[in-house]
Amino acid sequence: MKPTVLVVEDDATLRFLVAEALSMLDLDVVECATADHALQILRQANHVDLVLTDIRMPGQIDGLELAKLVWEHWPHLPVILTSGHMSLGADRLPNQSAFMAKPWTLDQLHKAVSDRLLHLD
Repeated sequence: MKPTVLVVEDDATLRFLVAEALSMLDLDVVECATADHALQILRQANHVDLVLTDIRMPGQIDGLELAKLVWEHWPHLPVILTSGHMSLGADRLPNQSAFMAKPWTLDQLHKAVSDRLLHLD
């Protein structure tokens, strides 16, 4: 079974581009536009291997709060946080998680995702 990445991004164009880039890595991609929807997916999903989320998003919770909930309820699930408006130091993230500052390249995206998925073995 291919690994599944949940992409949480409110910008539809960027969400589409990320999904396409991850598909090139032979990954299954589930997309949503809000952290609230991402939580619904996580509660109902049979299989998600990685969450990739923007930090600043509309809705009741943002991407950072989503990450905190993931770490609390699904501690085995790695999270990649991304933002063009703020930065997070590695000391604020669990070992299996990462932060990528926007703008990032496709190579950086591929490396961050691949590194997180390797830790699942």
